[in-house]
Amino acid sequence: MKFLISGGTGLIGSQITKLLINNGHQINILSRKSKISKTLNIKYYLWDPKSKKIDERCLDDVEVIINLAGSSVFSLWIPSVKRKIINSRLNSLSTIYELLNNKKHKVKHLISASAIGIYPNHQTISYSESSDFTIKSYLADVVQKWESKANDFKKLKLKVSILRIGLVLSKNGGILEKLIQFNKLRIVNTIDGGNQWQSWINIDDLANMFYFIAKNKYEGIFNAVSPNPVSFNKLQDFVSSRYKKPFIKFNLSKYLFTLPFKILNILDFYHDMIASNKKVSSNKIQKLGFKFVYKSLENLK
Repeated sequence: MKFLISGGTGLIGSQITKLLINNGHQINILSRKSKISKTLNIKYYLWDPKSKKIDERCLDDVEVIINLAGSSVFSLWIPSVKRKIINSRLNSLSTIYELLNNKKHKVKHLISASAIGIYPNHQTISYSESSDFTIKSYLADVVQKWESKANDFKKLKLKVSILRIGLVLSKNGGILEKLIQFNKLRIVNTIDGGNQWQSWINIDDLANMFYFIAKNKYEGIFNAVSPNPVSFNKLQDFVSSRYKKPFIKFNLSKYLFTLPFKILNILDFYHDMIASNKKVSSNKIQKLGFKFVYKSLENLK
């Protein structure tokens, strides 16, 4: 089975690429910069989603496309950043769609990244893929449009799978790296007592989940989170214990904490990212036979 990966040089893409190579697969990777592969199983192809340019040879003998492309949401949401977040996701899928629509190919399956950011913040609800909810935030609106664009590939007779990814824990970057940086400062502010739910997944399990779905040709939406979400406090305590530098915790009032975001007119960044509170279930993928290696934070030690 041959794969095409967009966003293949990022944190998640690099882990998936490593897994696929170890299992004997060939991979084409879309890149904005010219690269020379160091292995026979990987080839790089130029593209520029912003201008809808793509090397059509990237589809040669490809059966599965894994879409991970999209600019980081971990930056302050000023208007230009917001435009980049949404446009980078929609333009990437549109560019691939148009190529598939205008060229003979062997592609049968699109597996696209998404995010649990589509779910509203809530302290008591556990969200499954079939949960009813109302789109209430900027990030949820982005994710809804992202998923809608991915589902358009069904018009091309492709299977479509969508992974709603939680907080990705990896020693090589992502949210864990940011928590470690706070750990080095040895102080952290908690919001509302630090009880917000954090639905996380280890990067190895995430890569395995993409591969599991590809091998078994599963379609639909899947929550890519571990079976055991934790509170923000517990996540911080895990980082503290792992790196043996205890935090000094303090609870700043919500008014004072949100004041800078109000002044900068990016209060939605606070609600969607800083105060995120989502308890998300992975029962669906587990019922299909997927086995998590890292079911709890304790397994990571």
